[in-house]
Amino acid sequence: MSSLLTLDFELGSVTRVRHLVTESARDAGLEGAALEDFVLAVHEALTNAVRHGLPPRDIALWTESGQLICEVSDRGPGIPAKALDLDYPSTRFDFGGRGLWLMNRLVHRDVRTGPHGTTLRLCVDLP
Repeated sequence: MSSLLTLDFELGSVTRVRHLVTESARDAGLEGAALEDFVLAVHEALTNAVRHGLPPRDIALWTESGQLICEVSDRGPGIPAKALDLDYPSTRFDFGGRGLWLMNRLVHRDVRTGPHGTTLRLCVDLP
């Protein structure tokens, strides 16, 4: 396991964290569409944690067994089961409601959620 990034974040640091994730993922070997997809999925997880979760909010990024892995955690109320199981965006024309759906399309996603917080694990194979 090779740790690339570990830090707390809040609304005001989401853009900075996205840039750090981009640099770290690029350094780990991602490029092109795979890099863009991974960073977009992580950004969705970050913004969901800020919008729906409570502090502290953490991000960790590392490589392990040929994969780039990112975990985004918060201490919020958890994600409703019906939001996790959607095969389509929850709203078709309004802004919002697409983050989990999009993450599921862009990367391998695992969710641990409950009344004391959520951890999203996002994984992508390295070239």
